[in-house]
Amino acid sequence: MSDETEALAVKVSTRDIYFEVQRLGKLVEKIANRLPETELKIEDHEIRIRKLEMRMWQAIGAFGFLAAVVSPLIAVLTR
Repeated sequence: MSDETEALAVKVSTRDIYFEVQRLGKLVEKIANRLPETELKIEDHEIRIRKLEMRMWQAIGAFGFLAAVVSPLIAVLTR
């Protein structure tokens, strides 16, 4: 049984762990350096979306006003 257990075992040295931790640290640093750029992009997108929403409501208001003005006008002209 102990021969089977040894055949299936994986040995990881502290040196392997150290190199892996160093590699992961570099990867985390790269990701952290990209975050400020991403945050600026998100803010830019939020501003653009808010402007689109504002224009949408302005357009809805304008169409509502036109409907309110044009409908009675057409009713008066078609008599």
